[in-house]
Amino acid sequence: MDTDLLFVIVLCFSLFGLGLLWLVLEQRKLRNINQVLAEQIDGMSKDIAGLCSAAVTVDSRIAMSAEQVADLLDKLGDYEHKGPEASPYHSVIQRVRSGASEQELVKDCGLSREEAALLIKVHGSRSN
Repeated sequence: MDTDLLFVIVLCFSLFGLGLLWLVLEQRKLRNINQVLAEQIDGMSKDIAGLCSAAVTVDSRIAMSAEQVADLLDKLGDYEHKGPEASPYHSVIQRVRSGASEQELVKDCGLSREEAALLIKVHGSRSN
């Protein structure tokens, strides 16, 4: 009976040892999986931080562009409300329509001969 009891004890310790060995192996697998997951989380956290930084930059650029568009729309509205008098050539065109010569435009208005000739052709009297 001593041998039977000894056999049962050895069998119990053997099963306990195998169970312990299996738990150690499973614990190593889980540790490796945990390490891989932690590295993936770290990489994803860095990616998210980069995306957030890029989003902030894009948001500020969009806001700046919106301000520029609003300014341009205001300027366009102001320009549309101004009559043809807003043109830098308005007074010159009026002089051409009054019969000013090419030499007068060059001398008095600071135009080149080509500019004066073109303005006379475009805005001069229609009787030519």
